[in-house]
Amino acid sequence: MRRSFWDLNLREPQVSEYVAEVLTNFVRIENLYPLTNQRGERLETIGEMLLEANMITLSGGSLYKEREIRKHIGDYVLFMSGLFPEYVKRRSLWTYYLQQGALAYFQVSELNRALLRPGVGLFEELARRFEFYVGALNYMRKAFFRDTLGDPLYFVPWIKKIIF
Repeated sequence: MRRSFWDLNLREPQVSEYVAEVLTNFVRIENLYPLTNQRGERLETIGEMLLEANMITLSGGSLYKEREIRKHIGDYVLFMSGLFPEYVKRRSLWTYYLQQGALAYFQVSELNRALLRPGVGLFEELARRFEFYVGALNYMRKAFFRDTLGDPLYFVPWIKKIIF
């Protein structure tokens, strides 16, 4: 991944470290959908995640929980749009995903500021150049992973090997 960022003239070590963590986290399929709503039901779509985050906001609920959900939205969209753009586009969600991913990271930066947490600048950068980082992941996929008999998950076993 660092090589992909280097090839694209991305010299932001904090961003590359964070994106590496996102990739490593999502190698385990159960980490794609870890969130549940207040009734304990799994949140599996961006719409469900947004609804839950907005309900927390409107009810004056925990800023920490809202931050967790919005961060997951940004991470999930970055991962899916960067590594599986065909899937996202096939479902006619491309523009929606890019908007929501950037917005989620911006909201995380604002929540970090309100909660006096570090990482405000990191999430502002991810929000500001969200589409660019999605493109960097797509470049990495195309440049460094070879398709194995049309398997859409052909590169997952190699992610940990190339991140560092």
